Amino acid sequence: MLIFGAVLLALLSYLSYLGLAMLLVSPVEISLEKLRRSFNEEPVCHEVCAAAREAISAALVKELRERPDSKSAGYLQTYFLNHENNLDFRIRLIGIIREIVGSDSPPGYIKDFIATGDNSLIRAGILSNFSASALSAEANSPDYYYKILAGQEDLPVKLAAIGALSSLADKENFFDSGQLELIKKIIFDSGTDKRLRQPLILLLGDYYPLLPDETENILTAFYLTESSGDTISRAFAADILNRLSEEELSVPEVSPEEWEEYYNN
Repeated sequence: MLIFGAVLLALLSYLSYLGLAMLLVSPVEISLEKLRRSFNEEPVCHEVCAAAREAISAALVKELRERPDSKSAGYLQTYFLNHENNLDFRIRLIGIIREIVGSDSPPGYIKDFIATGDNSLIRAGILSNFSASALSAEANSPDYYYKILAGQEDLPVKLAAIGALSSLADKENFFDSGQLELIKKIIFDSGTDKRLRQPLILLLGDYYPLLPDETENILTAFYLTESSGDTISRAFAADILNRLSEEELSVPEVSPEEWEEYYNN
């Protein structure tokens, strides 16, 4: 009987401890841990998994919007900055942070990471989620993105910069001839990665209505450069010219293998 009582007392003590522990763990910390485990345990995520992640992410956003206390925000920062956490999980957190604070108000640790972080995919994720003016005091125009394109950044960061330029509102207030010169230099450089050149050619489609003569000259010159070995970029150039000018150019034939490489990289 004494043994049974002792066991019962121990069980009750454990349950009390467990209940207290649950009270002490915030909903934010619970959701973050659930999301972290999902990325660790299910690297291949299908419909059910994706829906579960969306639900957890939505719960995190809701909780942190309704109760924006520093402790909960600190959990988010800790999980994001932990280099041992899954890369895709940390990138997902960038989108969650943006939904909470907005694209113009990144927390300090996000701005620090875009400036000095050592992972190009995470930096690309930050660049895709937050505005240039919020990430850099000097960035009130596309100059920030073109500085990235002209520099030694890794490919993912440069691709994110092109994506940001494509998404700019009021392009007529920002795009100019000097930027076209930089684009021209990059696309005609034989050392340029095709994965960078191709979206730059597509970006020229945004320049054409604003600077038609200069843009047409660049596109036509590249279209005629068959030695580039970049059939997809030449096809994009021909398509833009055929749609936006009076040209009727023959679009280079792109092989299935080339399209597969394009869509899978």
